[in-house]
Amino acid sequence: MDFFSRGYTALRGERGQTQSADETIEKLADCLETATLLEDRRAGVLSLKGLEVGNKSFPGLIKVLHTDFKDVDITKSLLETITILCTVQHQQDKDDRGFKFTDYFIEDSTNVTILLDILEEFDFYVRYNTIKLLSTLLANRSKRIQECILTNPMGISRLVDMLDDKRDIIRNEGLLLLIGLTRSNTEIQKIVTFQATFEKLLTVIEEQEGISGDIVVQDSLTLMHNLLRYNVSDQVYFRETSCIQQIPGLLGYVGDSDADHVPYSFEDWPPQKVANTVLVLQLIRILTEPDSSSTPINQKVMMQSGILLPIVQLGLCSNAPSIVRTEALYSIAYIVAANSTNQITFGKVVVAHPPSLTDDGQIDPNVAPGIPRPAMVSLISIAVNEDRGVSYSYSSRAAATYAVYSCLEENPDAQLILASTLNVPPEDNANTNFSDKPHSAGSLLLEVVENWEQSMTDPYKVWFACDILSHIIRNNEKAKEIAGSIVFGDEANGEDPVPLLHHIVAQLLMATKNPSTNARIPIGYLCLLCTWLYDSPTSVSLFLTESTHVQFLIQEMQSSTNDPTVQGLVAYLLGITYEYNDDPSTPLDRAKLQAIFSSRLDQFNSLLARLRDSPAVKNAPQYLQISAEDESISSSTHSLPSLLLDSVFVELFKSSYESIQKSIKKKPAKFNRLESRTNSPAPPSPVVSDQVIQTYKTTIEQQGSQIKSLEEKVAELEASLQALKSNDALLKHELKTAQDELITAADESASLKKQISELETKSKSPPPPPNDQHFKLKALEKQLAEEKNKFSELEKEQEDLLVCMGEQDFDIKKYKKRLRDIGEAVTDSEDDDEE
Repeated sequence: MDFFSRGYTALRGERGQTQSADETIEKLADCLETATLLEDRRAGVLSLKGLEVGNKSFPGLIKVLHTDFKDVDITKSLLETITILCTVQHQQDKDDRGFKFTDYFIEDSTNVTILLDILEEFDFYVRYNTIKLLSTLLANRSKRIQECILTNPMGISRLVDMLDDKRDIIRNEGLLLLIGLTRSNTEIQKIVTFQATFEKLLTVIEEQEGISGDIVVQDSLTLMHNLLRYNVSDQVYFRETSCIQQIPGLLGYVGDSDADHVPYSFEDWPPQKVANTVLVLQLIRILTEPDSSSTPINQKVMMQSGILLPIVQLGLCSNAPSIVRTEALYSIAYIVAANSTNQITFGKVVVAHPPSLTDDGQIDPNVAPGIPRPAMVSLISIAVNEDRGVSYSYSSRAAATYAVYSCLEENPDAQLILASTLNVPPEDNANTNFSDKPHSAGSLLLEVVENWEQSMTDPYKVWFACDILSHIIRNNEKAKEIAGSIVFGDEANGEDPVPLLHHIVAQLLMATKNPSTNARIPIGYLCLLCTWLYDSPTSVSLFLTESTHVQFLIQEMQSSTNDPTVQGLVAYLLGITYEYNDDPSTPLDRAKLQAIFSSRLDQFNSLLARLRDSPAVKNAPQYLQISAEDESISSSTHSLPSLLLDSVFVELFKSSYESIQKSIKKKPAKFNRLESRTNSPAPPSPVVSDQVIQTYKTTIEQQGSQIKSLEEKVAELEASLQALKSNDALLKHELKTAQDELITAADESASLKKQISELETKSKSPPPPPNDQHFKLKALEKQLAEEKNKFSELEKEQEDLLVCMGEQDFDIKKYKKRLRDIGEAVTDSEDDDEE
């Protein structure tokens, strides 16, 4: 009763007078600021909870949160009230009061710290409302909230602990909060990862029955995406904790050939299952992103974990929706890209035909399944839409084309293997009358390439076939030779043999002459021809054996009715034909081509520049990906996607654009290719004018005169060196003689010193009277002084001789160095002369 009476008194005012809402809020706010009893503050909070609280009461609410956060009742009401105040009603309105309250609350990071501390409380409503408030703050000011959470050492750990909460609502709300936190902050991603988050998420997904689970599976996979995308260290952790090995299980495959894994061919695909499956497949792509340092080892671990079987089933032989099939095909591409071991493994895979579907999308029970075929043939069949009873989306066909490219990437042997399957099916084929007749990969491509009329309603049939054929022969001269050896027409029946290269040009001619032909058909043929002729003089020579080809291309380049992209590609093809026309057996050399091109240089430049700046080049999608928006527009309006050029071809065009443009302007005489080409004859010798020859002769004469002058100098220096050597020997002899004399003088000096010592000893006795011995002593002293002088002179002379020898040695070294330099100069001159 005391509690209610205090709340009533606070609202009643003095003497029972009725108060306005603002006066009531102000009074309750004062109560929050000044009340000393917990019951009073709780009454104030509960009273404010249902009112339109203003700025005056907000600081009081925060103050009570700091002082009374351990009281469950008051904390629950505080959190609900603050959440209501910080909720933004109009996201586009920057002045919305929700933003103002949010900014006030997060200005002091300790306010966020208090919320993280409150998460230790196990009460359902306290935890739930704390997570809701943090989510609201994050939605309004994500960057600041991330900074505040990073300042709390235990904050992220407490948030991750919410994933272990057995109450589904708490776990789900915590999952959503972590998704928002990890969306763009690498540091938070790393900290969250090292809280054993992947293991917790995989446990949640397993409890929810994998891809067949509810939206919690989708949220768990989304959080895994946030942690792994663009974060190599998290990917390493994911791999080293054996999480990659669990990916097949997420798709319902347990890695045992006898296990009852999900038969994808007969699956039901509700929307939530589709969303979950797509996220698992995208997880594979994140871990095998091209050019990432961790991709090769991730590819290896995935292949060892058995991931290939479920994604092949989903992509090649299931009734999965288009978006699932597309992601599965891209997953195949990413796992085998630039990995020869995985490419070989995939090349051995054999699959069944996908089930035929009725008009309502159900499996047709009246159509028996087709015979098994190599997975590569299935990829090409999907790309060119050749499977009976199945219609593939453009995105799936693009993904299949990219998967073929990935199987060939950095693998010339695989290119040769596919090139060897390029053959024209015989007309007496027993299976001709069957729509699902067996094909090799190459024969399937040729059948589509040579029949462009069948692509009038589906221009991407030819486009994808030409693109795949381009990947088979790209940068592989042997594969180009194999393709160049293919001939259409049976001579036994009186038909003229037509090489495949000429047949493609003929198909291009007929397609461009038909006004109803979609531009994608000639674009496909032109990209194939450009790839074939690029850096291949032998192929250019084969192309030019038919003299009408160049004239036909000139006409198409000048035709204003053609699509600008087609005109630009024609100009590019002609430029390639001119630059790589190095084969000596070419029937149409550069001089003849230059005579044709010279009057059209401006048109060449403008068309190439227009192609370079066109949307077809600038918007070429990476990995041949067709966006979901593009796909939906195409489906609803029965139009075609905006895909016109392969990004790999665009890279080729961009890298060679300038060189092709410059080569068209060059005169034939200026081409001087010194680089050798594998299996290609040497280029013809360039034509040299008489003026150039005379210049060479003059230069040779000048070099001969220089060599003769240098030889004379060498002879003089050699004579000087010989004289120096003789003088050196004489000096050495004189030095030896002086040294001998010095040794003799030293011996005599020692003898005299000994005699003097003896005499001095005798002199200490009383001096004898002067006699002959006295005079003899004086004579010896004089002689000793003379010998000392002579000894000093000999030492000085010896020093002079040593100095002289040092100077001689220095001169000898100087002359030797000069001779060496002259010799090198002569050698260089001779080398230049030989060149």
